[in-house]
Formats: sequence, structure tokens, C-alpha cells
Amino acid sequence: MPQRPYLPFMRLTGLIFASLLLGFLPAVAGHSPPKVFLRVHIQTAGQGLPETQATTIELPPDGETIQIRAIPEVTERNLIDVKTEPDGGVRLFFNHQGSVALNVATGENQGRIMVVLINGYVAYAPVIDEQITDGQLVIPHRLNDLAISALQEVARENARQANKT
Repeated sequence: MPQRPYLPFMRLTGLIFASLLLGFLPAVAGHSPPKVFLRVHIQTAGQGLPETQATTIELPPDGETIQIRAIPEVTERNLIDVKTEPDGGVRLFFNHQGSVALNVATGENQGRIMVVLINGYVAYAPVIDEQITDGQLVIPHRLNDLAISALQEVARENARQANKT
């Protein structure tokens, strides 16, 4: 059966249209991937929980393995400000939703480990010894300058979005 001359043209047109449509979907939907990923997870016993609810992670420097809740308590979406401390630490400020989540998580999980991940790497993993009631999380050591500037950029954008509403 001979090929119809318009068929290659239709295929090419369809591919171009699909590429353009897929390229514009994130912009139309109003979502773009964050410039930095911040996740705050809480240690869990993990016994009997499905993989969708708990995940295993290794903590530096000795590679201790613990189970953390798969769903983070706080993310970069809750971040509204980032300031560096004089001693080199970094102070993260969270919106109302993030502040409440930290308050509850640290109040109910004394003695467990809180894992702060930045772009998938463990940035800080303290044992929770006090409740965080002010919506501020201090990472007591220096972070990579690129990570700090990316966190600050996301925080500024979140604050701008919050002020629009």
C-alpha cells in the first residue's frame, strides 16, 4: 500500500504541537520546579509501616541508618526568610503553616531525630530536645553559599506570593 504524501507532514506537525504543549504546561499551570529542595523529616520506628510512609536514610558522619517519615513536616514551600548568623549558622523562618507543623512535630517527638535535607543531602540531623514554637529553625553550622542563596531566593518568592493574597 503506497504511503500517503501528507502523512509525514501530519506526524511532524503533531510532534511539534505536542512538544509546544508540553513545554507550556508548567507555565500555564503556574508551577515550576523549586530552585532548591528543603525537607524536614522526623525519625520514626518504621516497624510495620509500608515504604510509602517510611524511608531509610543514612546520617553523616558515621552512616547511622534510621527510618524517617516519608512525608516531610516542612518544605521549601513554607520558607519565608533565611538569614545567616554571625557564627556562620543559618536561621530558617517559616510561614504560619510551617511554624505550626514544626511546633507539633518537635513537641510530639522529643528524643527522636529531626533530619533537615537540602537538595537530598543531610544538612542537619539533631535529636529533638526542645519544642520549636517560634517558627525558626537554626542550622548551627555553615552551609554552601549556593544553597543559602537558593534558599533565600525561594523564601523571597514565597513571601511575595503570600503578600499578594
